[in-house]
Amino acid sequence: NYRGITSLCAASKLFEVLVGEYMLHNFKPHICSDQHGFFPRRSVTTNLLDFTSFAIRNMEQRSQIDAVYTDLKAAFDCLNHSILVAKLSKLGIHGSLLQWLLSYLKNRSLVVKIGSVSSTPFVCTSGVPQGS
Repeated sequence: NYRGITSLCAASKLFEVLVGEYMLHNFKPHICSDQHGFFPRRSVTTNLLDFTSFAIRNMEQRSQIDAVYTDLKAAFDCLNHSILVAKLSKLGIHGSLLQWLLSYLKNRSLVVKIGSVSSTPFVCTSGVPQGS
């Protein structure tokens, strides 16, 4: 994983948590109840437990069981900022909050460091910083 790592101060982290909780509260009606990834108190483990229970119930009834799993672990590495802004706008995020989120992502300058050698700074055009 070569996504940039962001180190935030305590005040920025607190603000990020507050904005995240606000957004989660507003997005919750749009999120499928079966969503486990990137959701509070849900994980790969809770997904596995839910699916195992579902499978056992259906095997006992001799029903067919189909499952499709996708791995989106690198989804945030290549997230297109324009698409994200359009989706957030469609979900009701507008005005200063949307502009703040966009300013956080756009024109972010990165440097690659391998050992003691650093690259020249470059602008990141996609993805979300790791650690934020």
